[in-house]
Amino acid sequence: MATEAAAFAVFKYKHGSRSRMSPARRKWLLGTLLLAALGSIVLFPGGLALFLAPLLVWLTVPRQLALGPRYLICGEVIVYYGNVDQVLLDRQAGKLTLVSAGDRRFSIERERFPTNARKSHKIAANKEAKFGKVAGKLIEKIRHASPAVEVSGA
Repeated sequence: MATEAAAFAVFKYKHGSRSRMSPARRKWLLGTLLLAALGSIVLFPGGLALFLAPLLVWLTVPRQLALGPRYLICGEVIVYYGNVDQVLLDRQAGKLTLVSAGDRRFSIERERFPTNARKSHKIAANKEAKFGKVAGKLIEKIRHASPAVEVSGA
């Protein structure tokens, strides 16, 4: 019986902390950093410009919200659906809060979803659509993991 890799739904989300680097990105960063160090020694002072490549690799780590089958990952935060005790949804404020044991809280805010729209009414509609989609999927996954979870405001 073959096992399938866990499928994550990934959404762009401007959270506070930077996401962890993938192993490939980490190798690329170390390789460009090593080449920049060697190049700056050989081509000093013009070789110092080679440090722009590792800087770009470091700064372009994507900020994402990933919904997996049993947990969500947002930057350095991991929330297991089975540990969630309460879900607070405030559609008017555009905020979904997950309350875990020990009153630990994790919030998703509508305004942190990026959009490429330019007109204000389209920006608002796109952010609302993305927030609604993520909130719906998240509530569904949490209810599946533990049906006794209290969902307020849904």
